[in-house]
Amino acid sequence: MADFSAVTSWTAEDVQHLARRAGFGVSPERAAALAAREPGATVAAWVDGSDPEVAPTAFDAALAHADPVDQPARGSAPDRAAAVPGPHRYLVDGADAWRNELGRAQALLAFRMQYAPDAMAERMALFWHNLFATGQAKVNSVALMLQHFATLRSRGLDRFDELHAAMSKDPAMTIWLDGILNRGGSPNENYAREAMELFSLGADNGYVQGDIAQLARALSGWSYTVAQADLVSDPTSPGRKVASRGTFRVYDGSARPGEVLWWDLTPDTPPATVPDYRATGGVTFLGRAFADINAPIGGQVAGEQVLRSIFTSRPELASAFLARRLALHFVTGQAVQADLDALALKIVELGFDMRKVMKLILTSAWFYAPENRFALVEGPVSWMARAARALGYGLVAADSVTAAANRFPAWAEVCDPYGDNAFDLAGMRLLDPAGPNGWKEDVLWLNSNTVRYRAKVAAALALGETFRQDGGADRAIFPVDPAAWFPVAPTSPAEVLARLAALLQPAPIPAAVQSDWLGRLWSGAFTWDDASRQKARELAFLVLCSPSAQVY
Repeated sequence: MADFSAVTSWTAEDVQHLARRAGFGVSPERAAALAAREPGATVAAWVDGSDPEVAPTAFDAALAHADPVDQPARGSAPDRAAAVPGPHRYLVDGADAWRNELGRAQALLAFRMQYAPDAMAERMALFWHNLFATGQAKVNSVALMLQHFATLRSRGLDRFDELHAAMSKDPAMTIWLDGILNRGGSPNENYAREAMELFSLGADNGYVQGDIAQLARALSGWSYTVAQADLVSDPTSPGRKVASRGTFRVYDGSARPGEVLWWDLTPDTPPATVPDYRATGGVTFLGRAFADINAPIGGQVAGEQVLRSIFTSRPELASAFLARRLALHFVTGQAVQADLDALALKIVELGFDMRKVMKLILTSAWFYAPENRFALVEGPVSWMARAARALGYGLVAADSVTAAANRFPAWAEVCDPYGDNAFDLAGMRLLDPAGPNGWKEDVLWLNSNTVRYRAKVAAALALGETFRQDGGADRAIFPVDPAAWFPVAPTSPAEVLARLAALLQPAPIPAAVQSDWLGRLWSGAFTWDDASRQKARELAFLVLCSPSAQVY
């Protein structure tokens, strides 16, 4: 059975294992510094985001000019919006919500994964995005998708039932799974079904069709409104307005707050009250009777007590569901049932509190067991962000030069919706899954096609591939300086490989493969010069493309 006792000592390699799984990696130097600290307190600070590698203020300042890719002109005369030369913010949220560009939103999230001070928050958001999978193809609002992802980020370490309720109220989710169409007279059961099947219990596990119908009635009227202050005008299309964010609202016939529009931005002059789309009366859900689904309880909205009862009526099933997902993402794809049962029991004991659950997992002997090292295939988005973090400039170094020499990665080019969107082609179209069941993990991340696109990203990153903006010079997609990879100049090919392995942290590479690589790249005497630095680039490419670098 999984050993959940807390480790009391650890090494730099243990810290690197933590950072790969619960973040996007750390440098060898940072790992050594953290390894000198007590494990429990260090993991607690990591989970809480209270010991950032860079100051949050520095990150916020850098984000203002993080995208080096020019934003092209938009629209037709006479209302054509001018081009915006980079560097700039990614220009997809707030007042720029009218642009509604998925590639830029993906780029913004990739930048955050690479540089944000609280790596755990970003990792948890990515984990939950695959569980509460919601997509732009149907939502058709990058602003609402970013609001959705921000909720996953800010609430990702809350209690599971609290996050579940927050996702049930999320504007993007209400579009994605038809909550906006769920009305008492003709209930739409889409969200009610997935609230149990995909988001809490598992398929056909502890509920029947009647429970779906009853939950749909309880959640009828759950939608959102848009405040006038959250409306953004499209300068390229006079009269067109879009929402920069939505606000959850039960359409219950109550007085309308001032200057608020319905979810579809109608009517132009709303009446004094919102429509009433609720069902009335009681329901029986998961064997429990609720006399009045619209009776407020403890500040909860209409029907919320029914939704939340999933976790009080079926705690063992909900914890088993969550245990499977957590083990697969953070520990191993080969967990035995006894380990999953033990984790599920811990989840119940900890009251589904994700902050406590993650601290338990990430300090446990189970997590650090040798058989759980390099036991998972890394997802493509995490893989790219971690590789860019390992080989690229750090936040301070990237942001310490003039705008013309911006050193931040051109993530908007990597996520180009009009060309090869690397996230999509590598198997994870961030913010736009094919369906509400998200993506399959571990070995199912890899096939002959997705591996090919990992290699393309590896080439862009390690070999210095460039792109050209209209009328401009060639620019590196991922600015890197091979000399900066080596704080001390290497004196042999073996030292070059050892340092790259310390940075990229692949699983152990077979000795015969190492020997073959080094013999082909350096057949003569070794000198640390420009030619060898170019070979170091090529060696980094080989490491990134190796089977050892796909697992973490």
